[in-house]
Amino acid sequence: MNNRKILLFFGLAMLSACEPQLPPGQYRLGLHDAYERLANADFDDFESERHCGIRIHIASQGVPESTVTWQVTSSGRRMLSFTATLTPVDDKTTKVEISISSGANGREAYDGTQQYARPAVNQPVRPAIEEKIASLLVGRPYDAKRMAAEYSSDSICTLQR
Repeated sequence: MNNRKILLFFGLAMLSACEPQLPPGQYRLGLHDAYERLANADFDDFESERHCGIRIHIASQGVPESTVTWQVTSSGRRMLSFTATLTPVDDKTTKVEISISSGANGREAYDGTQQYARPAVNQPVRPAIEEKIASLLVGRPYDAKRMAAEYSSDSICTLQR
């Protein structure tokens, strides 16, 4: 009887390992559940890991089962915003596309190529946002170490901290 349980366990493990991997930006989560996780997310870990020495606040606003937008502010001033747009692939899969507000030069804010007199977040911010959203949708802790090494440090931000 014990051998049957072991074989069943390994058989199920093998089947789950064979499950096809989803394309980037897609998650095995229904639209409603994906929206709820993002709309109710706590960004404290992201704030403390990505801030640039100035106090920032991140607040979200959502359009049910469609988009969630986060505003990053400091001293009441909007520093940047980013949006997750959710699209159902099927009943159990949701695609998430991330857009980030534009900087002064028309490119994506905090893309790693722009200078700010008072930078709010470590650049480039996109990999960190992608990691935070993925962690929420997969159900694991946010981990800055999942980003490539070149995305982990911004010399101006480090100096300001």
